[in-house]
Amino acid sequence: HVVSTSAKSSTWSLPRCLRRYRHLLLGIAGPALQGVQHMPIIHVETPPQNPVPDFIQNSLNCPDLADVVFILGHETPVEKIYAHRLVLAASCEHFRATFSNYAEAAEAKCKLELPSWVSARPMLWMLAYLYQGYDVARAQRIAFNLNKQDSSNIASRRTSLSWKRRGRQDIDSEIGEDLCCLLRLSEYFQLDHLKQWAESELGKLLTPENLIPLSTHAYFCNASQLLRVSIYHLRRQYGELVGVDEWEELEPAIKELVLAGVDSESNSASHISQTC
Repeated sequence: HVVSTSAKSSTWSLPRCLRRYRHLLLGIAGPALQGVQHMPIIHVETPPQNPVPDFIQNSLNCPDLADVVFILGHETPVEKIYAHRLVLAASCEHFRATFSNYAEAAEAKCKLELPSWVSARPMLWMLAYLYQGYDVARAQRIAFNLNKQDSSNIASRRTSLSWKRRGRQDIDSEIGEDLCCLLRLSEYFQLDHLKQWAESELGKLLTPENLIPLSTHAYFCNASQLLRVSIYHLRRQYGELVGVDEWEELEPAIKELVLAGVDSESNSASHISQTC
């Protein structure tokens, strides 16, 4: 009997009488299990380290993705510092209020012009302080590195207070200038911890030569702790200060604070001598 070619190529189907046993037959004809096999397990690897914190902390002064631009308009050429409003608002109440209440802050890129007394490096220092979780020392290193990357920052940096270098190395004077600006920035942006830290560091740099200008700076920055330390030293040097031009030009309110202590000390000494 000869089978036609068309019959050979036709699709075979299970006879109707065996269709009710289809699953059983497929199970018998399926792949054989050799030995004992276990169900495969789906493994989940340890997640990668979260890159968000490092990415945010390293994004200070990077134009990419920045939506805040601080403009130092007094610099020539105009200098810009880039930041991110979400970071600033999260770490500083002043910036949170600024970005919430001012129409300019609703723009895609918010431009904030800084006062003329602001220098680039202390401003970077303050911003790095906010980006680095209030770590002042780390913020200082980052600010100095960022400042070095732009040579124009160093060439055009303005000073906030006239320091006398007699008896001091240049580095002390530069750090003093930065700290004075940082103190004023912390007062301006209401950063209490940073302000106290700046007061402490400036207190370590007090000398007879810079005592009067630093006391004046502390007075106008509302740096009460630094002012009290300055007043203490001014009282101890009162005899040497009387008649000096700097003393005569000193803020009257500071003079009153100094003289109040001098008068009380004189009265106490007089009382002691009388009782003796």
